[in-house]
Amino acid sequence: MIYRIIQTNTMLKKSLYLTLFTFFPIAAMTQTPVTLQECRQEALSANKKVQTSILQVQKAEAAKREAQTAYFPAINGSANAIFIPDLEELKQLGIDKDNLQVYQAQLSAQQPIYAGGKVRLANQMAKQGVEIAEKAKEQQQAEIILETDEAYWQLVAMQEQQKVVNRFTEALDSLEEQLQASYDLGLAPRSELLKVTVQKNEAEMTALEVTNAVRLLQMNLAQIIGRPVNEQLLAVTNPGMNSKKNTFPASNETAESNIQRPEINILERQAQIENLQKKLTRAAYLPQLGAQVSYGYSEVPDIAEGSWNMNAMAQLSVPVFHWREKKHKMQQAEINEQMAILELENSRELVTLEISQARLKLEEGLERIQLARKSLEEASETLSEVEVSYNAGLNTITDLLNARVAHQRSEASLVKSLSDYEVLRTKWLKAIGQLNTGQQAQQNNEEF
Repeated sequence: MIYRIIQTNTMLKKSLYLTLFTFFPIAAMTQTPVTLQECRQEALSANKKVQTSILQVQKAEAAKREAQTAYFPAINGSANAIFIPDLEELKQLGIDKDNLQVYQAQLSAQQPIYAGGKVRLANQMAKQGVEIAEKAKEQQQAEIILETDEAYWQLVAMQEQQKVVNRFTEALDSLEEQLQASYDLGLAPRSELLKVTVQKNEAEMTALEVTNAVRLLQMNLAQIIGRPVNEQLLAVTNPGMNSKKNTFPASNETAESNIQRPEINILERQAQIENLQKKLTRAAYLPQLGAQVSYGYSEVPDIAEGSWNMNAMAQLSVPVFHWREKKHKMQQAEINEQMAILELENSRELVTLEISQARLKLEEGLERIQLARKSLEEASETLSEVEVSYNAGLNTITDLLNARVAHQRSEASLVKSLSDYEVLRTKWLKAIGQLNTGQQAQQNNEEF
């Protein structure tokens, strides 16, 4: 059987094959060239999860600014008017009035002087919240970049597979024409011609399947980057350049790269927030001192003339006894902090394991490329020798067809190995925390 590389993700359902030719005629549409970097940028701009993470950062920044306002005095104004009709008690006081009116207005300023450090701790927690939101945004961006890279390189592999299949089909066409001419002259049996025809029919079926797979992968990539699914995309970035040199960090740098992971940064800050929350719990049971200054106007017509008055007051609150409530709350806060630290340590171990696995898979990807290139060289040499022997009458048509199938299989294997390596490299960069929006896609003009 002719080797096929048809790798699609779970989003590409078989039912799409039925609509492929109905809604998207391939021959009638022009393909749009796109590079990997363009796809990354468009995916980051169009993805709803990334947009939500950006809004989360803005929300955290607003919360931080809100916490800062606690350092400043709170100024409030109030005014009221009171009307009491038929108040007989006024006459008992010697006031000849049936109704009582009272008018009051006041402007006050409250300033906490000492709150056990709650204001400072709240600001520190708000700052950590902003940093967590930033890291969460980076994490989401890395996920989208990885998803985009996988879709892009799958399309690249299938496009190159399409070229391989087309070249194989063209070679079979040429061979069929030669055998047809020989058969017409009585120089070749019909069985030889039929072998080539059967092989060509299989190649044409493979070409149709690969064409369908290309279209489905185009639709998948278009959906990820926010373009219309009926737009035919042509991936123009060739893989292979990164596989020619080993850019792995030294083993001692691998462990240090954990700190660059957004997931680890988030957990570190969550542990810090739990520590601040413990301090905030303790601060709630410390003495609270505040001051207030007010300036107001009051008037009771026909009884008291209007006047302006200024008042100043200070208030000290000292917790005395709460049935050991502080102890129980502190225990809860300490347990929450310990749980956050344990989760952080566990995640660090998992990330270290993930980095090691990604590194091994990347090394394996390099070895697969080397083996695929060696196999292609051997298959090319074999095909060349079989063609010469066939033309000299030393080999059968079956030998020639088998050699060409083996050559096509080797070409397809190299294409897949190169594209798989690019995805593995993206996963490795994500594992060590170096996959970000500023990273430029590697370009390579070398032909396969």
